[in-house]
Amino acid sequence: MNTTGGRQLAAALKAHGIEQVYGIPGTHNLEIFAGLHSEGIRVITPRHEQGGGYAADGSARVSGKPSVLITTTGPAALNAAAAMLQAHSDSVPVLLISPGVPVRHPGLGNGLLHEVRSQSGVFDSIVESSVRVTSPGEIPQAVAYAFATMTTGRNKPVYLEIPLDVIEEDGPHTPVQPVSADVRLPLDEAALDSAAAALEAAKKPLLIAGGGSRGAGRATAQLAEALGAPIVETTAGMGVLESPNRIGAIGGLAAFHTLLGESDALIAVGTELAPSEFWDPGMRLPETVVRIDIDQRAMITNAAPSHQLLARAEEAVAGLVDRLTGQPAEGELWSQPLTQEIEAERSEWHKPFKALTEALNIHRQTIDGSLTLVGDSSMSCYYGLQLGVRLREGDRYLYPAGGGTLGYSLPAGIGAKFGRPSDEVIAVAGDGGAMFTIQELMAAVEHRLAVSFIIIDNGGYGEIAREMLERGDAPTAVALGRPDFVALANALGMQAQKVTDASQLATGLAEAREAQAPRLFVMDEHSPTAEYLVNNPQFGKSKPSARPVHME
Repeated sequence: MNTTGGRQLAAALKAHGIEQVYGIPGTHNLEIFAGLHSEGIRVITPRHEQGGGYAADGSARVSGKPSVLITTTGPAALNAAAAMLQAHSDSVPVLLISPGVPVRHPGLGNGLLHEVRSQSGVFDSIVESSVRVTSPGEIPQAVAYAFATMTTGRNKPVYLEIPLDVIEEDGPHTPVQPVSADVRLPLDEAALDSAAAALEAAKKPLLIAGGGSRGAGRATAQLAEALGAPIVETTAGMGVLESPNRIGAIGGLAAFHTLLGESDALIAVGTELAPSEFWDPGMRLPETVVRIDIDQRAMITNAAPSHQLLARAEEAVAGLVDRLTGQPAEGELWSQPLTQEIEAERSEWHKPFKALTEALNIHRQTIDGSLTLVGDSSMSCYYGLQLGVRLREGDRYLYPAGGGTLGYSLPAGIGAKFGRPSDEVIAVAGDGGAMFTIQELMAAVEHRLAVSFIIIDNGGYGEIAREMLERGDAPTAVALGRPDFVALANALGMQAQKVTDASQLATGLAEAREAQAPRLFVMDEHSPTAEYLVNNPQFGKSKPSARPVHME
């Protein structure tokens, strides 16, 4: 039976378990949307393709399954590029599908609507794999390839381009069965023996739990407790485990690097040890480094481990625990003398956001199920949430760690609610980042999503103002006009309120949960605004000892 490329695409997505996509229809992709409708696939319409990409990212992170974004050609696809970069940097399985120029389009171009000479070439440098088909019959195979690529080993995003003439063209329907991605790597027993022996010999082991340790949280905690190892989480590792050994996501603190420098063994579980995570491009690692990862390439990224365990975290960690011959370590952790230094620095960093974190910690105690907390690349998140909010095992913290994109939080929170409706979802952003994607709040209103959005307002790019001052520069282009966010949310049909302290915010969050409807909260940051720093530069130079390398 012959059918169009657009309908073959929809059928292939359905065969791979896709029941919902994010997408905006346009002149060149209408046959795709006709196919989605005929297959009963729900479409969530963002207001901008970048926001759609972040929503797909949020959905994929919480569900653990690939998510799909569909755009039209040219500017629409390019609008999604930042979101795909973010998905790649944080290992998130997002599939971007877009039309491209016709198969026999002139190589030099001819002014076709939305023309990009090599749209797939743009994404080739951004995603794991960029695929362009040339006939309808290739589409089912290309979709199967995309899903296999996204879900085998470390998750990765993929770009699939279908020439606009192929979308409308009839061709034989050639269904391809989904490829199983449940690849089990054989455990290297000798490598496990060697790693376990090295860890037992260590006097000051340190464990870093990354996003790859999700699903192995209890075993990872058991390993750390058996070794007497303090546990540091990455942002993706927040909410993976509960343990008295857990110190938190302190990778950006100078005290963490002191801790790392005093350790004599490091266990890195499912983390690429990225400079963007630990705010230091030259971490000083101990001689013994046991690295657990499912991706051989990641195994040698940023550190050459003394012991490589190429396996799923749950299998490798369990194998180490089984080999430890001693009793669980008792007494104080070896890191205890550094506790005061860690806590003092943690407190200094997140002081301006204490009301925010206090309210979230109060509210967390009232939640029976899991919490998904979503952050933006803003001070309120990498100084506030990461240092001041204590998540429970099973919670999630979604954060744009690798790409560091502004505007991530609000749409990613929407996607997270679609991806795990049973979770309570709270999304936090600074006022600067919020303005990148604030239009996406409309989707929360349209679908009556029970998501609480919090904007921390410092009147612009406050962190960048401080960085300019530290360079000896005059703060420039950082003090922004301050919109009435409450009125803006109301105009979109969303309830909103200004809050001034932790009690007001905690009460508002409880009311929003009871109403099961979206709500926006606006809170001023308790530190000098960007405008104040421009006019009073002497107040912008008092900073904690560590500095982020590139975060905004």
